[in-house]
Amino acid sequence: MSGALHGVKVLEIAQVMAIPITGMLLSDLGANVVKLEPPWGDASRYTMQPVLPGESKSFAVLNRGKRSVGLDLSDERTRPALEALVRWADVALVSAKSSDLRTFRISYQDLKAINGDAIYLEHSGYGRKGPLADQGGYDLTAGGLSGMMALIGKERNGTPIYTQPAILDLTTGVLSAMAVCAALYAGGGQRLETSLLSTAMFAQANVAHDFPAVEPNFRERFLADLAQARKRGADYAEQQSLRFGSVRRQAAGNIYYRYFKTKDSVISIGCLSPDLQQRFREALGLEDPRTEPGFDLQTEEGFERMKRFVKDAESMMQSKTTDEWLEHLLEHRVPATPVLFPEEAIDHEQVTANDYMVELMHEVLGPYRTGAPAVRMDRTPTEAQGPAPPLARHTEEVLREVGLSDADVSTLIEGGVAGPKPRGG
Repeated sequence: MSGALHGVKVLEIAQVMAIPITGMLLSDLGANVVKLEPPWGDASRYTMQPVLPGESKSFAVLNRGKRSVGLDLSDERTRPALEALVRWADVALVSAKSSDLRTFRISYQDLKAINGDAIYLEHSGYGRKGPLADQGGYDLTAGGLSGMMALIGKERNGTPIYTQPAILDLTTGVLSAMAVCAALYAGGGQRLETSLLSTAMFAQANVAHDFPAVEPNFRERFLADLAQARKRGADYAEQQSLRFGSVRRQAAGNIYYRYFKTKDSVISIGCLSPDLQQRFREALGLEDPRTEPGFDLQTEEGFERMKRFVKDAESMMQSKTTDEWLEHLLEHRVPATPVLFPEEAIDHEQVTANDYMVELMHEVLGPYRTGAPAVRMDRTPTEAQGPAPPLARHTEEVLREVGLSDADVSTLIEGGVAGPKPRGG
């Protein structure tokens, strides 16, 4: 059986994470994905968990199932090869700054003139308009601009700490793949646009909003307090506390949806419905003051009682090991899981029972395991089509496939503008 996108030809002109994830997902769905790299390679080959010259763990797990073509787009001699690849493609995935779109002539208008039937997905850091339109964007910088890092809340010595995984890159990759599939379903060429900033604002939909009719002055008060704190030189931790402090009473009493320290590690509890919350209270033998008639969290007495309630739950959770709690909570049908490190999770019985990891064989790195396709389809199955490609491994094969003659391919390779040319080589 073939994947749902069997026969769809995808040209990926992108580096690092967000759009390479899109290409990987389309490959898992059966598409024929050609990754166009500069002859020295995608930057992630050298900067993201490198293990051998020109090979990194991150590149290997984000680029499986693709073929690699090395082409120096800054050299005009490669233009015929690029145009042949664009004519071959049903979908072009392009991630670049506006200035690079102009320099390499890979904008929508440029590629539409070559192949008007192709779907063209254009990705940027912050969108094509506004003062940051021509800046390169990264998960870290878009996370900072959007408020995402403030919500994550990790800081050290008054400065935010970047945390993994790269949420905006990953989510953008998924959204972009969804957009391509929708465009294929709609039929015909069109331009799609994604950005890390648009992903960030979408992902914060339940917090990055403004309801002035029902929460008058809430945002204005916080922004005024924040401005004063910055004026007096408050560090980032204090600035964060202003925001989180403004909602502390609403958050007070949260024992139902959080992580708890246990006797030997940490456990996660997920009880959002009243039914589940009651089961959790019964499992711990606790009474929530909020169930009492007349209880008012907004009074100091109510707030103090709620803090004691949380402390009692925390103390109780530390009286048993995680495994002991999991067994006990399972008896009460309370959703709970251990909090694991990634190195533990890949061998957890739940992961292995569902084949959520896949093993691939790389000709340079050897065998490696990575996350299997997250979506299962029975009639058109998803599948990791193979490992990530070594740098420019398929240059000659693909360029001949898209119509270049043997002589033209040889001229490009001998001229040093096609094929592999590793850094330092």
